[in-house]
Amino acid sequence: MNVVIAEDDYRVSLLHEQFLQSFSEVNVTGKALNGEELKELLIKEQPQLILLDIYFPDIHGTALLSFIRSNYPHIDVIIISASDDRNDLLIAKRHGVYYYFVKPVSASDFQQIMKRYLKDYEWFQEKATFHSKDVKRLFGNTGSQHFSEKQSELPTGIDVITLEKVKEQLSHAEEGLTIDETCSAVGISRTTARRYLEYLVSVSKAEPKLNYGVIGRPERVYVTT
Repeated sequence: MNVVIAEDDYRVSLLHEQFLQSFSEVNVTGKALNGEELKELLIKEQPQLILLDIYFPDIHGTALLSFIRSNYPHIDVIIISASDDRNDLLIAKRHGVYYYFVKPVSASDFQQIMKRYLKDYEWFQEKATFHSKDVKRLFGNTGSQHFSEKQSELPTGIDVITLEKVKEQLSHAEEGLTIDETCSAVGISRTTARRYLEYLVSVSKAEPKLNYGVIGRPERVYVTT
């Protein structure tokens, strides 16, 4: 996969390039310090992904987004910017940006999102059809599928914020999550992870399956429904 980094600070650009070195399937084919350089690179390199800043000396990044969507609709965009302007976030969402990082970005956060992006990218290359669980994984539980309770509606021992975190991790795990994997992903204890996963089972938002791939007792894997 060819990636172009559009960032007006060359030191930050080098840092983001270092982040990408963790992924053997990624090849950084160019770096742009301003909007004009990015436009030239798009013609020359035809990347699959752009890491895009918002602030450039010659053009605002949201204007570049409109240009990219009009001329290169097949290119994916991940924004990495110091901008906390809600309008920039809204424009990014409307232009189909995959993710919006607010600087500074840690290597672990970046790699987590990049792993998810590469998994989604590969899925789109291979799959011809999809199911409702794929929609939930890619878009989350939105619209008529939205599952969001008020704290007052939840049973004792279930916190709405932790529940949302568990649901989010579960929605992105195509093969499901074990209790231990949920602990690592959310940062909670095994007892807490089991309580939240079983709650989701009780309200028909997840189902348990047995994994017999490991020698010993079969392990419960929870998948979103």
